[in-house]
Amino acid sequence: MLGSSEPGEQGVEGQSYTLPKETHDFVYPIAVRREEVVAFEKLIEAEADAPYIEEETEELQDVFDDVLGDAGIDASDLAEQKRQTRRVVEPVIEHWREQVGAAGERTSESADDSSHTDSNTDASSHTDSNTITTVYARPGTDDRLLAFTKLCKQRDDQPDDPFELPDSFADAAALLTRLQDATDSQYRAVVHTDLLE
Repeated sequence: MLGSSEPGEQGVEGQSYTLPKETHDFVYPIAVRREEVVAFEKLIEAEADAPYIEEETEELQDVFDDVLGDAGIDASDLAEQKRQTRRVVEPVIEHWREQVGAAGERTSESADDSSHTDSNTDASSHTDSNTITTVYARPGTDDRLLAFTKLCKQRDDQPDDPFELPDSFADAAALLTRLQDATDSQYRAVVHTDLLE
């Protein structure tokens, strides 16, 4: 059931529905390609696998202590803040990966079915990477992904940091750009929370 029905409001003809806030949320629908979500997943893995320079250098902690004294910064706390930036985006990308993975599997199955029914159909034209799927982003998702992307870019720019951007970074950046464009618009949808991460 959609919810309780009432006469249309604010000059809108028809019916308006009140949906329970406990089970529905406002989201931004985003069109994504499987390769873009996989690229973001690789970025997360690369960032997680590269040790933080703050953890590797006791000298850095000594510098913090000398410069800032008792009100100093703990280098391990800095590393934990960076880890937290990654951790908040992991469930989003993991959920999106499940969605685009499922869509890619359906596309592959369709391609397999069509190759059995029509010998002239080229199944290779149905590539998983070109599959476009709609995922849902809650408000604030763009800020979290942007913060993580900036962290990765900063780490890559640091000469002493072992982290390197993966070759697929451009695909991850394209996803972030589309996400920012979509969340800048006034268009939002209401979906059941079962469809969200």
